[in-house]
Amino acid sequence: MKQKINIWEGVYNCWEEAPGDDDVFEGKVWVDKVTSRAQKALTAHRSNETVSLAALNKDYILSVAGAMLLSSIDGNLCVLDFGGGMGASYLSLISSVPDFEKVEFHIVEGKIICERGREILGDFPHLHFHEQFPKLANPVHIIHAGSSIQYVSDWKELLVELVKYQPRLLVLDDLLAGDIPSFITTQAYHGEKIRSWFLNINELIQTVQALDYRLIYKSRYIGEILGEVGPLPMENFPPQYKLNYCSHLMFERMAS
Repeated sequence: MKQKINIWEGVYNCWEEAPGDDDVFEGKVWVDKVTSRAQKALTAHRSNETVSLAALNKDYILSVAGAMLLSSIDGNLCVLDFGGGMGASYLSLISSVPDFEKVEFHIVEGKIICERGREILGDFPHLHFHEQFPKLANPVHIIHAGSSIQYVSDWKELLVELVKYQPRLLVLDDLLAGDIPSFITTQAYHGEKIRSWFLNINELIQTVQALDYRLIYKSRYIGEILGEVGPLPMENFPPQYKLNYCSHLMFERMAS
């Protein structure tokens, strides 16, 4: 009988109480996983299909948002992707639009992932990797954060920093957010632990709305965990903390 593995354990009231390994995001397992995802997306992007295999969006909504916005603006589309890995979302986006050279894409990530991203995707001149929030010459049209906000201790302050770029759209993909109380837990990751937020979705929406953004899209997201697609494996949690599905949210900056 296969042993059941708990992905998340514990409910904590503050970040420091939750046990966690601070070097996970620079470790071999994490970096290799991000590398594998980027390489698969790159192979799909370079396929000879009329409609690239990389345009198959089974998860994030960034490609649709980017394509729609690109058609409505003059000049290039500028995207900043917080925690964007090695550009899988970039490859999906440029595979979905007629003129990919009009997409300027900036990824904010850890040092090792940035270095490997530059190595693997160095022949894409409009893709840039940054270890800190960059100062950009051009206006940012879209801020994207996919499966990343939950790994930041002060997620509210992070949102404040992101909207300082005054993007037209704020796209938050694969959020651990729903009709549950906000709490902190630890995620089991190949023998290591990662601190993670589960968020009350209304608290999150209200936080973003207070930054002068209005909600224009929301959906559930069914992802794959441990090779299985379906509800999140949270049988070990009390009912009030169980979340069945992650969420996608898109916000638009309100006119001043």
